[in-house]
Amino acid sequence: MEQLSLELETILEVVRVKQEVQERPTGYKTGMISSSYAGNFGIREIGDEASEVMLVVVLNTKNQINAIHRTFAGSLNSTVAHPREIFRTAIMNNGARIMLYHNHPSGNTEPSEADLSFTKRVVDCGKLLGIEVLDHVIVTEDEYLSLREQGMM
Repeated sequence: MEQLSLELETILEVVRVKQEVQERPTGYKTGMISSSYAGNFGIREIGDEASEVMLVVVLNTKNQINAIHRTFAGSLNSTVAHPREIFRTAIMNNGARIMLYHNHPSGNTEPSEADLSFTKRVVDCGKLLGIEVLDHVIVTEDEYLSLREQGMM
């Protein structure tokens, strides 16, 4: 019986991130100009999703939108999000600030304890990185709740 010798090959994986600039959708302003605009923006983007979705809006120093990323998708009542991916998005898009959004398919904008602890964790990480978290907005099909406005951040 012959012994087979296996050559081990090194597999190099090259990851290339490509971002494409698309024309701004009709009806969008260039920046977050008020909390009601920001809330309605979130409703329009993810308010009607059937499962929880995390949206990260990356802003420059003038609160103009640099990028919009659907960062996480979850189940009917939860999403697993990690600050690492959120801030990667901000850093790659030259963000000075971010706004977080997620939806509650249940129709209730009341934040859970998990929502509040997650927000605190992201805010703390942002402070370390020098990227401010302006707000975390919870949306449904027709309502929004700003954690900043409610004094929960």
